[in-house]
Amino acid sequence: MKANRKFLNNSSGDVGVGTLIIFISMVLVAAVAATVLIYTTGALQQKATKTSKEATQQISSNIIVEKVLGNRTDPGGSDDPTNEIQSLIIRIKPDVGTTSIDLRQVILTVMDKDYRYDLKYDTVGNGSTSVYSATAVRDEDESFKPEAPVLNSGDLIELTVNSSALSPITLPTRKTFWLSLNQELGQAINLEITTPNSYGVYKYVQLYP
Repeated sequence: MKANRKFLNNSSGDVGVGTLIIFISMVLVAAVAATVLIYTTGALQQKATKTSKEATQQISSNIIVEKVLGNRTDPGGSDDPTNEIQSLIIRIKPDVGTTSIDLRQVILTVMDKDYRYDLKYDTVGNGSTSVYSATAVRDEDESFKPEAPVLNSGDLIELTVNSSALSPITLPTRKTFWLSLNQELGQAINLEITTPNSYGVYKYVQLYP
């Protein structure tokens, strides 16, 4: 006698497992995508903030050159003016809205057609090469110190480039030379200056403006 066997064809279980696998896969993909988006958004936000801050500093950090004078007094001690300019005096001030400027990070470049020198700030510039010195002409808050030469709003500072730092650049009459102030932040200030046709009897000669 043969047993009566029945086979049930029920695929609902297989469909349920497949759906669950697909659902889990979608959740994993969505989680990975969300993680990538969150990371990317955070990185872009940080980069945008940094770029915006740097751009603001670049725009707001600027130096105004008020005047450039040539000093014809012989550094040997004579009060009589010589035939050439012996040293340079540069008056500068921060532009409106400018952040503090540290002169220790400002490179002053002096150049003619034959020579070029990059000068750094030093507390004492007399008799030294490759450096310039600075003194405060106007400093209401008394924040400008030789050991911490920081310019704030309203300050007026006088930079001095002595004959030792200029040599062998000479500045007779009708001589074209270039000055450049390269800041840590902001655009460089570039000046092209031509000395007058005659110095006359004056010890100090205005070269710019």
